[in-house]
Amino acid sequence: MHSVWLLPSAAGVALAALLSLTTPRAADAGEAVHVVAKGQTLVAIAKRHQVTVDAIRAANNLKRWQQLHPGDELIIPGKGKEADATKRAVDPKKAIKNGKDKGKAVEKAQEEDKPKGRGKDKGRAKDSEREREDDRANGYARKPKRPGFVHLQRGTEKFEGQLLTRHGRLVPAALAGVSRMLRFGPTGAKIPIDPRLATLIGIVSDHFGGRVIRVVSGYRPFSPRQFTRHSKHNVGHAMDFSVEGVPNTVVRDYCRTFRSSGVGYYPNSSFVHMDVRTSKVYWVDYSGPGQAPRYDSQHAQAAADESAGDVDAPEAPAEGGSKQTSPPDSQDVDSTDGNGDSRGLQPPPQRTPGNSDPPPAPAPAL
Repeated sequence: MHSVWLLPSAAGVALAALLSLTTPRAADAGEAVHVVAKGQTLVAIAKRHQVTVDAIRAANNLKRWQQLHPGDELIIPGKGKEADATKRAVDPKKAIKNGKDKGKAVEKAQEEDKPKGRGKDKGRAKDSEREREDDRANGYARKPKRPGFVHLQRGTEKFEGQLLTRHGRLVPAALAGVSRMLRFGPTGAKIPIDPRLATLIGIVSDHFGGRVIRVVSGYRPFSPRQFTRHSKHNVGHAMDFSVEGVPNTVVRDYCRTFRSSGVGYYPNSSFVHMDVRTSKVYWVDYSGPGQAPRYDSQHAQAAADESAGDVDAPEAPAEGGSKQTSPPDSQDVDSTDGNGDSRGLQPPPQRTPGNSDPPPAPAPAL
């Protein structure tokens, strides 16, 4: 039996009647010719005709790397005759001409074999579920397609650029773009972001395969109404964020592996807090947007850098958080303003836009 070579998809239907294309001879008894429609795969075709994918490949001399295109014709061997079809396969260049009939066959096949919407959606759902299972199995870690290249998003604004070299070093030219994305939302005020924080952003991006990092809050000028006296946000050393498609609990746990970094987890908010400092600390705050802190312990209260109520752009809880989570019964809930201090705090020393402070020192090895 002759096998058929795959038609070029670009010429497909429209030029079939004008060009001299090769097509197979009529299929032998018990065999069929299937014309590939848009969106079809070998798996779907094999399932439709109740044969194996390997049988179709063998009957048509298809390699595993070859792709199907609309208008391609495939010999479908009859049940139990896969081996015979393979033996009779010949060089596709010996096929005969019949372009006009082929064009009609393609049009008919495309109408009859168009994937139904429900089936396509079901296939996509299976692929998505398989991808989620792989993510869970790998702790959501992925190999980045472009190491060091980050995708930051804040509302409709985006920054995409090379933040780290392939050796993990910070690209100084990218700091301006990161500082712009981490500016103070209400007024647009900004200061240079600490290079160490920018480096950690690049590391987080690479660990999770270059997924989009959604910025919730970055630099915030000191306010006498803030809950913490010395917030890292006031000096450009902190960021509140989430990673698209990754639970906040997973982002939190990965960030906790960094040395000299503060990590805050807010189960009733949409973000994870990450900052750079000289020690390693962690806290949990059960407060929601606009609420006073509700820390899980006195130690957390001492370590915390901010309350959820300090964030300038509160959002709905993201994946990994919940609509309302309460601290364990065994933990004390802080009902004060955060650190036991009243409002009316004095601002700490800080860099402000346009001052003469020297730029931050180069990022140390992490």
